Formats: sequence, structure tokens, C-alpha cells
Amino acid sequence: MKYILFIIISLNLISDEGDIVERKTLDLDSYNQNINSFCKPKPSPEHSVWLEDFLKPSLSVLEWNYSITNGFYEGRKYISGWGNGELQYYTKPKKNSNTNTTENLFIENGFLKIQPIKKNHKGFQYTSARINTKGLREFTHPSEITICFKVPKGIGFWPAFWLMPADDIKWPQGGEIDILENRGRITNISSSALHFGERYGKKSTLVGEVLIPRYANFKDKFHSITLRWQKDKLSFFIDSHSEPYFQIDKNHPEFKKYLYPFNRNYYLIINVAVGGKYDDYLVDTEAFCEDSRCSNKEVPEDHQFIIDWIGYTKL
Repeated sequence: MKYILFIIISLNLISDEGDIVERKTLDLDSYNQNINSFCKPKPSPEHSVWLEDFLKPSLSVLEWNYSITNGFYEGRKYISGWGNGELQYYTKPKKNSNTNTTENLFIENGFLKIQPIKKNHKGFQYTSARINTKGLREFTHPSEITICFKVPKGIGFWPAFWLMPADDIKWPQGGEIDILENRGRITNISSSALHFGERYGKKSTLVGEVLIPRYANFKDKFHSITLRWQKDKLSFFIDSHSEPYFQIDKNHPEFKKYLYPFNRNYYLIINVAVGGKYDDYLVDTEAFCEDSRCSNKEVPEDHQFIIDWIGYTKL
């Protein structure tokens, strides 16, 4: 299949928080096809360091941990809302669960699904799920990490797939790699971001956004985002396109201010937050499921973060 670049518009902007944002508009010839998935081909198991394709109904306890509550401790200080003003309480499986899943996170028909629910729980109005590989599986360069996914639609959804340092290093000194983040309000833009610096008030954030046609949006179609991770260089690709929509290396001017931290080992996180600063704290309460079966919605999958597969391949 020949890929034709219909239009590319690249802009460098400064956000209200000082983030440096690069936006690219991309239309590929392949997006005119009436297919369910535009993801790049799934790597074969023999060519992968790790391939998570969710073919079993259980989530492996050897690969995944659950994060719980509405925040975390930094030393003795509790940071609520995960530092972003998020509204959800992350749940964990019940002790007698034989699948290591919850009503917020489950595997169905070969897909991992994260489903936020609007319900009162421990003083919070929403529940959701956040899993990670800390202490179980680490990732580093030279490699490629790919996720094939669809996002939920509705104001207030914040799905993410990202990396944090395997060693306990105070944020943002060890760096944070956000492979993808999406706003439920906007279904045809996906963002990648790099966070680094010395402390919360003295840091930098570089953001790469890719905008695709609405008829090929991230809610109705599966797409893949790939991080190609090399020493001193990070490149982000959409689907099978050969050119990155976002690429940063150690020579970027911001690394004259702060050390380049991205040559270490990281662990992986997948979650769906509710509300928070990523989309200006906006939430539409009508957009969310109200029970485990999402019985208030005609198409429950429209309100779930759905992951087909994750591949990790060494270069």
C-alpha cells in the first residue's frame, strides 16, 4: 500500500503552562479505506522481547500491578488527584478474583478494556483503573514500543500509555515519557510528551501532537503509536507511516537547561483518568458508564479505552 502525504502542517507553540508544543496535521491515503484498524502489523512473538495481546481472560500478575486510591505519597506528603486534579479513585481486584480484573479493567474478546464508572466510592464520584509493570518488567533503548488502541469519547476521559523511571528518582529528574495521551473531547488528536528538569517549578515539557482526519478518528478506528527509542533520541510514529510526527534528541535547546534523562530503564503505565488539568478540568457526567455493564449506554465500547496489543521489540 502506497502512503501519500496529503498535508503536513507543523507548528511550534508555547502553551499556557510553558510547554513547548509541536502540532502536525497528517492525512494518509490509507485512511480512506473502510477498515476497523489502521495499526501497523503486530510483531511476531519470535521477533518480540514482549508481546501482550490479551488473548487470555486473565491479566497476568507476573506482568502487571494495580495502582489504587486517588493519589500518592511523596515522602510523607500525600498528593491528591495524582498531582493533576484528577477525580477518579483507582480500584483493584477483589481478593477472590481469579482473573486479576475488576469492573473498571477487564479482558474481553482479546481486548484489554479500561472503563471509568460514575459511582460514589470512598468519597469519590468516579472509579477507574491504572496498571503498571514496576518491579516486573523494564524497558529501555534501543527498542520500539507500540500500542494498538481505541479511545473513549466524552468530555473528561483522559486515557494514557506512558513510562516512568524504574529507579526511584524524584519527578521530573528521571524523566517521563508519555507515549500517548488523548482528550475524550477531541477524538482526532493524540499527544506524546517528554517531561524533565530539576523540580516541579523548574522543568520543561516538550509535546508532539498528531492530528488526523475526523473520519479516521481514534475513537471509531484502531490506531497504533510507536516510540522508537534510541540512545539520545526519541521518535514517535503513527500507524505504518515511516516519518515521525514528533522527534527529539539530546541536541534540543531545552537540554542545555536540564540534563537529558531518557537513556535509563523505565516501567510502563496504562490508565484512564477522569477530569484533571490535561483538558482544563472539564467533565461531562453524562459521558460515563454508571455500572459494570455500562447499561446506561447503547454502545459501551464508546466509553472504554480499548487496547488490542502492546509490542516491545529490540532494535
